[in-house]
Amino acid sequence: MKKKEIKKLKTKTSKFIDVLETSIEEAIEAARLNADIDYDKEWGFLINSKDAIVKALEKFDSIQNAAKSFNGEPTISFGVNGTMNLFQKSAFTTGDIPHLNADTILSQQIVYQNINYYIPNAFLSARKKRYLIRKEDLVKGIEKLGFDADRDVMVAMNLNIYGIDDFNKIEDNIIRIPSTGLKNVLFILPKTDLPILKHKELEITEQQEHQLGILDDNRKIYGSLIDLTQDSNSRHREKWKNSNIDFATDLKVQLTIAFITEVVWKTNANVVQINVETSLKEQGIVNELSDIEKLVPKKETND
Repeated sequence: MKKKEIKKLKTKTSKFIDVLETSIEEAIEAARLNADIDYDKEWGFLINSKDAIVKALEKFDSIQNAAKSFNGEPTISFGVNGTMNLFQKSAFTTGDIPHLNADTILSQQIVYQNINYYIPNAFLSARKKRYLIRKEDLVKGIEKLGFDADRDVMVAMNLNIYGIDDFNKIEDNIIRIPSTGLKNVLFILPKTDLPILKHKELEITEQQEHQLGILDDNRKIYGSLIDLTQDSNSRHREKWKNSNIDFATDLKVQLTIAFITEVVWKTNANVVQINVETSLKEQGIVNELSDIEKLVPKKETND
């Protein structure tokens, strides 16, 4: 075969390979774009998310007021919500690249950033007094408050008990709840002043807007997965128009876990905050035991 013919053949072969590669890439991209959501993966996301949120909220059942309402007393309320986010569509289609924790990553975010942050922080807004006490004075300080195990409750958040003298005297009366932001904190209050946690239903219009299905009737948890590559869901892409995502090439789904938990306090709730002094953090002036006042004034105790 002549040299010129060989060169011509190589050129044709190269063009054929280029065309073949392009065709394969286009076919793969078209398959990815038109791939259906895997039902089992979608269901796994919804169920695992529901389980994570329910488990997180259950940890706060211990601070739920025994009363169902405050009978017309003035109240203040704080809300804790779910959220939505985008995720790679390939994590929820059959035979595509697996994504670690795709079925739980959103619920983990909600637990850490929302539930375990806002519910404990609601105590800060309800408190009436705050003391900073040395570790060695903590138990004595609680006794000086006049803590009564039948009447009162102690709620601890990330409490480090190392070095606390006579901690065994109060240990059995402490309720521990998780907190993302608060550390070495105790809140002491009458049991009747604990908050009421209400799990509220979402408006029907909101459920329809985000294609939400009910996942848990008791906690009123909803969820959905929306394929943003489908033309029928184009209106949902408008929510993300400021995210600079090219939905034609960056294939996404919209994940939503929605709920509203309302933390309702009596406006006059008698909540005392005690921070345990540590050398690792500047917290202000340490209180002496003589600074501590009774949790319930004597005149109320005699009623």
